[in-house]
Amino acid sequence: MASKAAPDRAPTSSDAQSATPLRARVENLPFVVIRVARDGTLLDVGSNIEKLTGYDRAQLLEHGFGKRLVHPDDLLVLKRGLRQIGLDGQTTVRIQLICADGSTRDVEVHLAASEDEFDGVVYDLSSESEMVEGIRVRSRFDEAEPALRNAALASADMLKFLEAAVSLVGEAARADRGRVLLTGDEETLLSVAFWTKEGGRPPEPIELDPTSWPELVAGRVVRITSDESTPAANLIRDIGSSEVILVPFRDDGERDGAFLLEVDTPLMTWGSFESRSLARLARLFETLWAWMGAEARYRSTLADLEDGLFNFGYDASGKRRYVLASPQFEEITGCNANALLSDGEKQPKLSWQSVVYESDNQAFAEHEEILRSGERSQLEYRIVRPDDKAVRWLRESATPSLSPSGRAVVGGLVSDITERKRAEASLLQAKQAAEHASQAKTVFMATMSHEIRSPLGAIHGFAELLGDEVNDLKAEGSEPPKQFGEFAGIIAENTKRVLHLVHNLFDLSRLESGSLDLQNIPVELHSAIERVLSQYQRLAEEKDLDVTFERAQGDPVLLGDPERVEQIIEHLISNAVKFTDEGSIVIRTKIEESNVILQVEDTGIGIASEYLEELFEPFTQEDYKLTRAYDGSGLGLAITKRLLDGMGGTISVESEKGIGSCLEVTFDACR
Repeated sequence: MASKAAPDRAPTSSDAQSATPLRARVENLPFVVIRVARDGTLLDVGSNIEKLTGYDRAQLLEHGFGKRLVHPDDLLVLKRGLRQIGLDGQTTVRIQLICADGSTRDVEVHLAASEDEFDGVVYDLSSESEMVEGIRVRSRFDEAEPALRNAALASADMLKFLEAAVSLVGEAARADRGRVLLTGDEETLLSVAFWTKEGGRPPEPIELDPTSWPELVAGRVVRITSDESTPAANLIRDIGSSEVILVPFRDDGERDGAFLLEVDTPLMTWGSFESRSLARLARLFETLWAWMGAEARYRSTLADLEDGLFNFGYDASGKRRYVLASPQFEEITGCNANALLSDGEKQPKLSWQSVVYESDNQAFAEHEEILRSGERSQLEYRIVRPDDKAVRWLRESATPSLSPSGRAVVGGLVSDITERKRAEASLLQAKQAAEHASQAKTVFMATMSHEIRSPLGAIHGFAELLGDEVNDLKAEGSEPPKQFGEFAGIIAENTKRVLHLVHNLFDLSRLESGSLDLQNIPVELHSAIERVLSQYQRLAEEKDLDVTFERAQGDPVLLGDPERVEQIIEHLISNAVKFTDEGSIVIRTKIEESNVILQVEDTGIGIASEYLEELFEPFTQEDYKLTRAYDGSGLGLAITKRLLDGMGGTISVESEKGIGSCLEVTFDACR
């Protein structure tokens, strides 16, 4: 315990003489005074600890040594005891110490809170009679431990295991009746399993308030008799028992639980061995209960899987020997699990390699080789189901690992992907049909382009000749009918429009099919712009448009196809002239880092923002009425976008309805 500071003076000889007999008396007492930190570390011990444990005082005060002194089976008991101090201010636990010579010693530890530390006393409980009784009691409880393990293995039903557990614990404790209590939703302990000794009175369901049983929180085995003046003793009298043994535990969900064992005839003997053995039995129950809970969750998860779960190893010949195949695996593959599984001694009746589709044997062999090398592998292959001889596609995902014995094992999942493979085959057929149709369209467009352009070219040529003849006659003083010149002009203009449309259709078809070869050579941008401007200058003047060409410094040279670059410029300028009735058109070039930029800005009709995303799709215009008003097919910008994609360029547009538009094209600069 914490001591007050002694007066500041040197000890005298009389002090030493008086301290010597006092020290001798203390060292002969059957208890040891200790001081413990809240984490369980020994801070101070009495000198007679050496007689009790065989360790000297300096060893025991080493950091962490105190926990090594406590028997491993009792560490949890001690931990619960320390936690109890926070509730009651004090606690008492019975534990076993491991002495320096390897022997064990039963002790009772009484601890009380003192500021931030615990002060306490350790009593030696060992005696020859207790040791003899301990052997007898331990033998009885030792028989219960394997029986409890066997009960957990005998059935997956957790309620049956609870019933078996309470009977085994009750018989080992020589009780007459027993209950398993678990905390319910309202933090009330409810009876969930019962046991009665043969010929005894069966227990009745009860509900307990855990707050009335501090022993539950402390986690210690306790014997309570009916002659005590406690709430627990009142309950004992109500249920008609002379005494009960409370064996607390924690279930898999970290809830409070307990074995409540009723005794009609008072037990003649009860000591630390009984308490310790029941606590050990409760810890074994906790472990088995948690294992069964995990098994139940595993089975539930396995039942929810659509895929088949498997596990196999390889025999000396390199063939698979399955040791696990889930019901889903059997359903997917059509393989009877009993025929496929191996017990490690007898060969399975069915070899997995025999069900693999013949055409997939090579791919499967390569998959097996990867797994045998220790690497994860996934394969899609076919099997012939043994039950109905149907061919099914499987996707097998497998991961090798080492078993505890050091042998290579492979585990994984198998899925039936037959329907997906059929869908993929249908998509492939549709793709091939679409490609075939596209090729046929390309051939058709090439043929029709030639067949249409030839007569149209002739018509256009003869129309121009006819116009020239009319002009020559007028120059000679003759006056041919006025309609001749008008008709010749209409024919020439309309054949020119149709030829332009045919050219665009043919270009679009070749671009979409990838059959248009594009060059990648230096192109002088300003020269190309000037050539196009000369074609549209007259039309711009007729509409009284102000056309300005703002040149970048120097002469920008870009990389691309000269013919197609000029075609792009033509589409941009022709659109600007076509859709601008008044105002101006500005053609601007820039050089920015590794890019050459062309901008065409106009004050035309503009484009609504919601239509901008569709601007580069073929055969589209914002309003079908524009087609009639401005004579267009909606192919120009679609072809421009695809040509730029092929040459590594980009196009963007900014526009406002009724204000105008600005289209910007970026090319790679020629370095």
